[in-house]
Amino acid sequence: MASFQVLHLLRILATVLALAPLVVLKDAFGVRGRPWRVARHGARLALLAVEVGLLAAWVIATRVVHADRALAAPGAAPWTAVLGALLAVGGGWLCAWARRRLGRLFSPTFGVLADHALVSDGPYGLTRHPLYTGVLALFAGQALLWNSALTLVLAVALVAPMFVHTVIEERMFTEHFGDAYVAYRRRVPRLVPWWPRA
Repeated sequence: MASFQVLHLLRILATVLALAPLVVLKDAFGVRGRPWRVARHGARLALLAVEVGLLAAWVIATRVVHADRALAAPGAAPWTAVLGALLAVGGGWLCAWARRRLGRLFSPTFGVLADHALVSDGPYGLTRHPLYTGVLALFAGQALLWNSALTLVLAVALVAPMFVHTVIEERMFTEHFGDAYVAYRRRVPRLVPWWPRA
């Protein structure tokens, strides 16, 4: 009984620690009045609809239908919870670090501002899209933390729209920054830190 309480406390604490840094995203829509060189608002809205649909299906399956299954056997659940806590908290803080590093260049849509600068240091030296890496790590970590097969399915399903995000953004950045962005793409992996480069 005591071990169950400790595990439950770990799950709650890790979830709070993972989500707490995301408050920096509260001003995500603060780019009004800034000139865009290129913007793809329609593509962003379409992908957002897919992502919201995935989240809605996950909520219905886990909270309404109660169709969730355990990922790990009860004996392994504490160890998967610890691993999940590390992954979820790391993902949340990676998102916050990436958002902070972008500063005024952060945008909730796909676009290149007229005064856009190429950011390639800090979290952007680990992956070209650390915000997306952080979101995926956060969901995968939550799946392990809460021992939830459906949350892992959601994390895997989110890979597709996140990958499409990267494709759209990288086309715009390659057109805007040219050879500098091509060199950056050769040097830094897309989503997985330290992934071997070809």
